[in-house]
This record gives sequence, structure tokens and C-alpha cells, in this order.
Amino acid sequence: MRTLIAGFGEIGESLRNVLHCYSPGILFDKTDSVTGTYEIMHVCFPYSKDFIKYVKKYQKKYKPKYTVIHSTVPVGTSRKCKAIHSPVIGIHPNMGESLQTFTKFLGGAQASEVANYFRRAGMKVHLEDTPEATELLKIQSTTLYALQIEFYKDMKKQCKKNKVDYNSWLLWLDNYNKGYEKLGYPEYKKPLLEPIMVKQGGHCTLPNLELLNTKFTKFLKEVTQ
Repeated sequence: MRTLIAGFGEIGESLRNVLHCYSPGILFDKTDSVTGTYEIMHVCFPYSKDFIKYVKKYQKKYKPKYTVIHSTVPVGTSRKCKAIHSPVIGIHPNMGESLQTFTKFLGGAQASEVANYFRRAGMKVHLEDTPEATELLKIQSTTLYALQIEFYKDMKKQCKKNKVDYNSWLLWLDNYNKGYEKLGYPEYKKPLLEPIMVKQGGHCTLPNLELLNTKFTKFLKEVTQ
């Protein structure tokens, strides 16, 4: 399947590396001049107010049969672009290994038509009926992580204030997790995080709060000021 990858960043380059043996791709960014038509176009550049405009511009120019958006976007964006949504899960900058480790969620009416394209590249695939599903899952995943980070930072502050060893908290959670797993309820397990006591950085947790308006995203914006 003739492939085009829009966006020369960690995700775009990692996707190219994973797909290369099966479907060699061409990367480009806004300044590159690429010609021809392509069966599938992967969108890997970050969301912005002009995101939809650029996607539609490239669709018009390259006429892909399938457009797959890997970027984290507001719910409803992929449908406006008539695209499949397939968010990326993983650890920066080693996104290639992450792409081959985590199941690749594909959301949209055409998702089943490109499933084998990803499987042949060695990826595990899960299909969702709508792109709204995968868009929401990705945003809420990073929202939950942001919430957990702030809670654990607060817990470390409370431990210091009350002269409690933070390791005792981690021991408590480890005991909690092992007990519930033995009782047959592994879904009750909690993460054991060692927080870094600085303002959250990166381009996932806090920036993604702008993509969904809920009481939790509002709360997190306030506590992370």
C-alpha cells in the first residue's frame, strides 16, 4: 500500500521505521514538496487550530483512500476529516518500540479495511466503531495520568509535613495491590509512582487538558497553575 507520512517528529519517524519493511513510507512536513498520490496517509503532526485545514489540504493534494490520524485531537476532529483515528501510546522518544508493544487502537468506519496493513507490520490491532471512541480514550488516559501525578505529589508533600516516610506509602500500596490480586480483583490495583516535585512538563498531560472540557480537566488546570 503506497504510504505517505505527514509529520517529521517522534511519532512520524517511529511509524516510518516500524512500517518500513512492509510498506516504505515518505515523510514530509509543511515545507516539503512531495508529489504523487497515495493509498494511505498517516497524519502525525500535533493538533492546532489549523489542524483540520492542513489535513484536508493534504487529502486534496495526495488523494489518499485512507487517512489515519495518529495525533491526539479533540473528540470529533477525525470525523470532520473523514479519517480513521489511531492514537499512539508509549514512552518518548522510543516510540518505535512502543508501537510494537501496545495494541494499536483504530477507530472509524474504515478501520477494519486497514487493520491488516498494521498487522503485517507486526502490530496488534483493536477496532472501535467510531473515531470519537479512540479520541476520547486517548485524552482521558493522559488526563488520568495528570491527575495521578498531582495526587502523588500532594501525598509526598503531606508525608514531609507529617514526618512520614514516603516509602511507607509505596509499601502500603504494594501490599494493597498484592492482596487484591490474590483475592481475584487485580482491577483494584493502584500505581506506585515516585513523583518529581516540579511542575508537569512534556507535551502530553497538561496540553491535552485543552482538548476536552470536563470538571476534571478544569480542576487539573487550576491545581497545576
